[in-house]
Amino acid sequence: MNPVISAILLVLIIIFLICACLFVYATNPGKFRWFDLPTVYCHRGYYDNEQIPENSLAAFRLSAEKNLAVELDVRLSADGEIVVFHDDSLKRVCGIDRPVRELTLAELKELPLLGTQERIPTFAEALAACGGVPIYCEVKTDGNEVNEEFLRKVYDLIKTYDSQIVVVSFNPFVLRWFKDNHPELIRGFLSCDFSEMEGKPHPLMYKALANLMSNFLAKPDFISYRFTDKSFGLNMCRFYGARLVAWTVRSMDDVERAADLGYSTFVGEHFDMTEV
Repeated sequence: MNPVISAILLVLIIIFLICACLFVYATNPGKFRWFDLPTVYCHRGYYDNEQIPENSLAAFRLSAEKNLAVELDVRLSADGEIVVFHDDSLKRVCGIDRPVRELTLAELKELPLLGTQERIPTFAEALAACGGVPIYCEVKTDGNEVNEEFLRKVYDLIKTYDSQIVVVSFNPFVLRWFKDNHPELIRGFLSCDFSEMEGKPHPLMYKALANLMSNFLAKPDFISYRFTDKSFGLNMCRFYGARLVAWTVRSMDDVERAADLGYSTFVGEHFDMTEV
């Protein structure tokens, strides 16, 4: 073989091996600790978006009445209050095309959720409504920013709750902050393939996040993945023995499909989750 071609092939092999080693390092969540999780969490509470809106006190109270764990989303208002709301924009749920972060708590409290009497709750109000059932708390941020004051407020409220709260985020820097400052909290990294997600990051970034290549930074205790999606990084986490949480299941068939893929906890909505 031509010496030049041989040299090129050798360099390519070395580059491939280096990249493979870096990928293995990046996707490895590290040492696992023992912890327990509920089998199912009610996605944004037990809601129907007709009489009971998502992420409402009514949805959280109904979850508690059924003794079902709750998934909810926290973000900041314009005046630094922690509110429970999923979307960046108020348009879908409140009919106003403005970001949550631009309105004060008082202004947000004026807005009905999906035309009902329910209003956007604060995190403290949501915790009271959940009545001691376990909570899966998604921390929402703008991009990859880390607002330490926000995270400290979240933690201070978590400490007041008498049952388990796990924190999850799409932002690996949020999880890293909790690991560095409050390592006792159970942390989960949220991800999916991002291909159909509105406002998805740069293609290189979302490929890295979809393949869980920030695990080396976030060091999550579990992976929460959209169970219909696939990635090589997710398969690597299965190989490492990571605990997997599936979102979002909407039937017992979904639960069975996710369980067959190795998921052991399920974030669900729109079916009788007392059967799980």
